Amino acid sequence: AKGIGVNERFQFMRELFRNDEAMYERSIKTINQFKVYPEAEFWINRELKTKLGWPIDHPLVRQFDQLVRRRFS
Repeated sequence: AKGIGVNERFQFMRELFRNDEAMYERSIKTINQFKVYPEAEFWINRELKTKLGWPIDHPLVRQFDQLVRRRFS
């Protein structure tokens, strides 16, 4: 996603994607293919938040959500 800085990218990868660069890249690519935010949000909730066990109130999770929302605004 455009708009994700290098530092954010590494933080996301390390803390949200278990240091798995391939998973991170695949996820961003998938998110970028959605046409509207609700589709992306649904996918993120199911595939990332639930399966990877992201804590809802984690600052990085909130930051990730904001970036995705901005991407579709």
